[in-house]
Amino acid sequence: MSKRLRSAAVLPVDGVEQPTAEQRTFTAVEPATGEPLWEVPDAGPEDAATAATAARRALLETPWSTDLRLRSDALHAFQEALRDRADDLALLVATETGVPVSLRAEHLDAPIAQVRVEDRDQRAAATVVITPATSPLAVAIEEVGRVLVAGGTVVLKPAVEASSAALEIGRIALDVLPRGVLNVVTTRDVDVAIALTQDPRIDAVSFTGSSVSGERVTVAASRAGKAARIDVGGPGTAQATDDDLEEVVRSAVDAVGANAGQGCRLPSTVLVPPHRYDDALALAVEAMRSVQVGDPTDPVTQCGPLRSRVARDRVLRYLALAGTEGGTIALGGHPLDRPGWWVAPTVIRGLSPQSRLVREEVLGPVLMVVADESSARA
Repeated sequence: MSKRLRSAAVLPVDGVEQPTAEQRTFTAVEPATGEPLWEVPDAGPEDAATAATAARRALLETPWSTDLRLRSDALHAFQEALRDRADDLALLVATETGVPVSLRAEHLDAPIAQVRVEDRDQRAAATVVITPATSPLAVAIEEVGRVLVAGGTVVLKPAVEASSAALEIGRIALDVLPRGVLNVVTTRDVDVAIALTQDPRIDAVSFTGSSVSGERVTVAASRAGKAARIDVGGPGTAQATDDDLEEVVRSAVDAVGANAGQGCRLPSTVLVPPHRYDDALALAVEAMRSVQVGDPTDPVTQCGPLRSRVARDRVLRYLALAGTEGGTIALGGHPLDRPGWWVAPTVIRGLSPQSRLVREEVLGPVLMVVADESSARA
């Protein structure tokens, strides 16, 4: 799949590709360059209702939820189609969201391998699946697969920055899944996602994303009496001791350096014994300095751009906050001087465990090295 303007600004809904009711689109922007890529359909409430109707009809008026052989054969074909298109999908998500192609094993291949794995707690339901931009294909494929294996149907509503990857999954499904089983709705309007959550034709909601949006979706789903599966992530912490200091620090750097630290529960803070603090800091700086930053479509790249200007500016605000909380920059701490939304791999020293940077998700290529007495006692 080449980096070119895409002309098909249509939604894969109810077994066909169709434009939005209001013929609206928005422009996808390449995070590595800040340049426009192609137009994406910008759905409204009418499009959401059409998708919900299609999912409901496929659940209740077709054999999808009751015919195990039909479902098994279709999901096998879907899995194989995803595998056949994996190279294209990896390049697309690298171009659209900045996830390096070098990370495809975790972000694409592993989720595809799990498409037909059954979740015994999942029931057949018309489900809206709302996915994030930080690991867009992994979450979408995992959640769509979980619902479909159980005999459910899906309306997939991706994050704005990851719309094209979701549309591509929907286009693949058109060839191998029955009509209405998987529908994709892309939009900039958060109220469309809330409308889907409250739609009477939808039984359940799966949400992965920020805590702010998650709270809104949770309230909407609860008021509408919908089953809800909510994952809002959160910051991760790694605790190092004298015995495993180097291993823990290097592992944390690998985690936050990959994909510019855009992932849930990454160990963005390493708690270290105070008497080993200087050693830990030196290890962190050395390891972070070696992180390969570059074009996400280059197989050697570990750390690409932030997924959007908003995401980049959010990280920069946290870096500025570090100074007000007693932290100092040991490495990086600035945007890179290139087009697009880049932040230099960063190590911060001097923060306390109570710092906001420790307690909140920074979602950037940033590691905090924090002295902690409990690590000395571990």
